[in-house]
Amino acid sequence: MSVISLIVGIILSGFASRLYLQPVNRFIDQINRLAAGDFKARIFFGKPIASHPTFQEIETSFNKMAQELESTQMLRSDFINNFSHEFKTPLVSIRGFAKLLEKGTLSEEKQKKYLGIIVSESTRLADMATKVLNLTKLENQEILTDIEKFNLSEQIRESVLLLEKKWEAKNLSFLAAFDEFYIEGNEEMLKHVWINLLDNAIKFSEEGHEPGISGKGDL
Repeated sequence: MSVISLIVGIILSGFASRLYLQPVNRFIDQINRLAAGDFKARIFFGKPIASHPTFQEIETSFNKMAQELESTQMLRSDFINNFSHEFKTPLVSIRGFAKLLEKGTLSEEKQKKYLGIIVSESTRLADMATKVLNLTKLENQEILTDIEKFNLSEQIRESVLLLEKKWEAKNLSFLAAFDEFYIEGNEEMLKHVWINLLDNAIKFSEEGHEPGISGKGDL
């Protein structure tokens, strides 16, 4: 009788072990899918283990992480597609105008015009390359290693001056009224932020408008 009880106990023990190992094995399978780049991997524990708070937390955390990775991958793919298109456009322009200049049959006026376009498109390509490099730094957190204290107010004034030709062309006048601010941060990256913001302000302001920059207090 004791032998039969022992056998039954072993069988039941093995069955219970398999029962509780199934969700663990399922979890490992989904982790492997995620590690292989399949961001659609999700884990859903079945009953009765799904009612346990610990497994509920694991399920929620894993699925949230997988969802965020999937969203990031979609954004990355969209960025690559859009960037490829944007990068190709100026290259096509440069090539086309360079071929026209190569023929040597253009008037001096047209040569200057086409050379101006080539310079402009080349600058555009350089700006795009710089933005991608900055995004790479941001993604790799290299931006966090270049922190220093600097005069934020002076940086904004310099950014306004850099865009002087653009806002003068639209007969704009910037009203700058702010205290002197000193902050700690990545000076180069913040400069790009102000230039982009000011450039958009100029682009979308009506001619003769007076965009303003103001700020008070301590940072």
